[in-house]
Amino acid sequence: MVPNPRRERLRQLLLEAEDRAREVRQAYQSAVGAMRSGKVWTGPTAAMWADELEERHHRLGRLARRVVEAVEEELRREPALVTEAQADAMRRELAGRT
Repeated sequence: MVPNPRRERLRQLLLEAEDRAREVRQAYQSAVGAMRSGKVWTGPTAAMWADELEERHHRLGRLARRVVEAVEEELRREPALVTEAQADAMRRELAGRT
């Protein structure tokens, strides 16, 4: 038995997804903060725009979290060890040579 190459690829993908999710959580924070401060733009239209910006910020964060959770779930499904033949087949698949 050998380490599962698909599992390693999923670990790398998970790290990337977590990094991007962190970026997404911070993406609109300064804009939302500026809009909520009342120093950038005020009035009913500004309030609606700030509400929409904040909602998009939260939605994007939820979607990024769902991506991370999907990769985590896929990682849990993969066995840590596979046969050499399975590993070879996985490496070919991962290289696009199925």
